[in-house]
Amino acid sequence: MMRSIHILNIMTTLLSTLQKASALRPPISSMSSSSTNELIFGVIADVQWADADDGYNYGRTVKRCFRGSLRTLDRAVDWWNNLPSTSSANMKENAFTQTKTNTPLHYIAQLGDLIDGINAAEKLNQRDSALQSALDILERAPAKPVNIVGNHELYNFNRLELSQATWLQHGDAEYYSFIPTPGWRTIVLDPYQLSLMGFTENDPRRIESVELLAKMNPNVHPDGRGGDWLAGFKDGDYNRRFVPYNGGFGSTQLSWLRKELASASEMGERVVVMSHVILHPLACGGTTMAWDYEEALAILGNTTSFSMETDVETETPVVAVLSGHDHRGNHHRCPQTGIHHCTFSSPLNKGDDGFAFGLVRMTENGMEIRGPRVDDLLPDVEGRPKMEVCDGDDITGPCEKIKLPFRSRNTSKPTERNGNCEAVPVDVEPITVSQSTI
Repeated sequence: MMRSIHILNIMTTLLSTLQKASALRPPISSMSSSSTNELIFGVIADVQWADADDGYNYGRTVKRCFRGSLRTLDRAVDWWNNLPSTSSANMKENAFTQTKTNTPLHYIAQLGDLIDGINAAEKLNQRDSALQSALDILERAPAKPVNIVGNHELYNFNRLELSQATWLQHGDAEYYSFIPTPGWRTIVLDPYQLSLMGFTENDPRRIESVELLAKMNPNVHPDGRGGDWLAGFKDGDYNRRFVPYNGGFGSTQLSWLRKELASASEMGERVVVMSHVILHPLACGGTTMAWDYEEALAILGNTTSFSMETDVETETPVVAVLSGHDHRGNHHRCPQTGIHHCTFSSPLNKGDDGFAFGLVRMTENGMEIRGPRVDDLLPDVEGRPKMEVCDGDDITGPCEKIKLPFRSRNTSKPTERNGNCEAVPVDVEPITVSQSTI
């Protein structure tokens, strides 16, 4: 009996010690598992091609190079294939995807809108052939693509069709995560889980979307038909985002996101988030964000929610959010969380004359964006570091690059709303947006 009591006392003491050690766990940026590997992947957004002559947006102020955009995708694959080879021992393999060659790339981030909406049945009626042409080019890439659902996918396919698509993971609810290399987690979001597009009339997600838009923007008809959606809204009003070409994550997905970030924090992983639609209004013109971007930002930057123990505070594991959707591109670094919000430009802008593609290299201290002409991929906006020339190394040949630093280790904790990156409405350049420009 005394021996049993003694063993019980030892176990109680050991449990107490482990709990205290857990409470003293260092912040995510100082945990060793994220410092042993680099994450490298190709990136391209909004190819949005169609076998059609060049066109313009409704205001005829922005050219759309439909065929040139596909040829840019082809040149992107050639560029990725010509990256320096790694030894066979260093080939990138993970549970989500395996690269097909000894490339430095873990995967290709194809950030949505692979084909344009004019391919739909009621227009050119060539959605299947257009999609297959783009997928055939991506098949030549040295690593498998991570394909993301954008609004132009939903102009061409409904959710039932997407759920049967072999080039997606799930289709109906296209959000998931994977570990491309130890220490890094990639989270793919579906910003159209709330949408007027793709769902059947009685789908709860569509019903919720109709009710939300009726409340936030009565200019929008429940069927999403064209109209003066922004009538009565002032420039700089972030409620201008409540239009059919944007969408929302929804409470189910956001709850899942919170758990994913808690898991990543517990595992000492850094996180890259990918979403076709933008999460921060300062990473676009202030109109092309997700309907519930504020809730998403609160989750990404809430430093008290990323631990299984409620009394432990850690840094956010998220270092970057990568998006497309706004063809002009943009960059904003949240001062509260240090998260880089990168909106990549579309190949539609310049067609054969442009180089809107490249790669992203994630290290312990920051990220590099590289490409043949990097300003075509991530524009030189205020606050973005200047382009540097790269003479070539074991990652790429000669190219251009941008260095985006991560927050330093052991920095003082943010004081504003536990680090949440809140976007206060500011004066933004008035822009005209429509289904043809996004």
